[in-house]
Amino acid sequence: MSLAQELKERARQAGADIAGIAPAQPAPQAALLEDWVKAGLAGSMAFFQRDAAVRQDIRRWYPQARSVLVCGFSYAGSAAAPAVPGQGRIARYAVHEDYHAALKSRMDGVLAWLRQQGADGRLFVDTSPVLERLYGAAAGLGWIGRNCLLISQDIGSYFCIAGLAVDRALEPDAPAPDLCGSCRKCLQACPSGALAERRLDARLCSAYLNIEHKGIIPEGRRAGMGCWVAGCDLCQEACPWNDYAGTKGLLQPLLPTQLSLERLAALDELGFKKLFGATPLLRLKRRGLARNAILAMGNSGEAGFRTILESGGADPDPVLRETALWSLSRLPLRG
Repeated sequence: MSLAQELKERARQAGADIAGIAPAQPAPQAALLEDWVKAGLAGSMAFFQRDAAVRQDIRRWYPQARSVLVCGFSYAGSAAAPAVPGQGRIARYAVHEDYHAALKSRMDGVLAWLRQQGADGRLFVDTSPVLERLYGAAAGLGWIGRNCLLISQDIGSYFCIAGLAVDRALEPDAPAPDLCGSCRKCLQACPSGALAERRLDARLCSAYLNIEHKGIIPEGRRAGMGCWVAGCDLCQEACPWNDYAGTKGLLQPLLPTQLSLERLAALDELGFKKLFGATPLLRLKRRGLARNAILAMGNSGEAGFRTILESGGADPDPVLRETALWSLSRLPLRG
């Protein structure tokens, strides 16, 4: 068995559902990142502009790199459910344990094994300045779909990516064919028009607005966010390839994908940390979650939220106060 085959097998033993190897060279279509940032489509995510040059070639991040091991870890175990009145929706990835720590721990073991073979490498997850989806496509894990996500023929798109930049020239895997065909269900499912043909305008995306965007959400963007309080899975729910994603994976859910809006808006700091402290949503912070829950109340159209929103209209926090007043204006008067 070659080192490349052994490395992929070690990754699978560490919990990876899919694994592949790509050459360490400029990521395919990496130059499009600079155009995307210059067009302002990254919104306020300044880290893309700051790290754009590094992201285009993994060797700028790890100069010794000759190959890239890319692994996908499924989180399909948290099944989607139809929207329930009065509930805030949470993207599947966000109800699991914080995948950053979980995947780093798994890949640390793979890296340790690699070093025992006399090679070396550097570990990456999605917080690293690496275009992991593009390297994943080059490594044969799948193809970049019209929703800009990496889609695997075997496990759909509900997976997180981690990997290693390796200082050895390993046999690469062949890129997977693009199997989107003429399907445009993901584009049709996006309520805000954030998705074009394999191009995302983050400024319109609900997942960007309710997680990455700080402060007051622009008024013209609020209605399209529906009842999503953390992330958005609509383009993935619409993708036929996720019908084959299964219900298992290394990453198992800690929370349901829908929670009471009233409960979420009322959480204090201690309650927020107790509920979300082990999940990726800790970085959203209590204020961000409260803002999103209050916004979702307005989009729900349920008059029963008027009392909460009337109280929120006097909140000393200007972001929560503005959001509550807007949401209140969206609700019918009590009968």
